[in-house]
Amino acid sequence: MLRPKPPTADSELNMTPMIDIVFQLILFFLLSLKFKTLDYRIESALPKDRGPDPIPVTVVPTPRIKATLFRIDAEDLARARTKVKVGAREWLLPPVDATPEVRDAAFASVRAELGRLHGLLGVPGEIDTPAPSGALVPHADVVGVLDAFLSLHIDDVAFQGVAPPMPRAR
Repeated sequence: MLRPKPPTADSELNMTPMIDIVFQLILFFLLSLKFKTLDYRIESALPKDRGPDPIPVTVVPTPRIKATLFRIDAEDLARARTKVKVGAREWLLPPVDATPEVRDAAFASVRAELGRLHGLLGVPGEIDTPAPSGALVPHADVVGVLDAFLSLHIDDVAFQGVAPPMPRAR
C-alpha cells in the first residue's frame, strides 16, 4: 500500500504571480476600452402642430364644499369628540360608542347643511382632517361625513388628510 508523502514547503502554490497577471489584464482592458458615444443617434423630426401647448394655461381650481374634521380632547378618551365644520357652521359629533340614533341625528344635521350648500353652489365636496388632529379622527366619523355627501349624490369627494411629517434637522 502506498502512503502519501507529507507536504513540504516547496509543494505550496505561489499565488503572487497569478495576482500580478490578473491585475495587468484588468489594467490592459480598462486602458484599451473605448466608450461608445452617440454613434447610433436616432434622427427624428417631431411634428410642430401637435403636442403640448407652448403657451402656459392657468388652471382655475374647482371650488368645493369643504367639510373639515378636528379631534378635540384626543388625549382623554372619555371626553374626546370630533368637531365637523362645514361653511360657517360647526357640530360636535357624539362619541363613536354612542347609540346609532344619536349619531344618525348628528350626521343628519351635517347632511342638511351639505345639501343646502350643494343646492346653492352645485360643486363637489372635500373632506379635510388637518394636522395635528388628522390622524386622530376616528374612521367612523370620516365615513359618516362621507355618507352624508354620498346620500346627496355628491360623488366627487376629495380627501385632504394630513401632510407627511417633515424630516428632523440634525
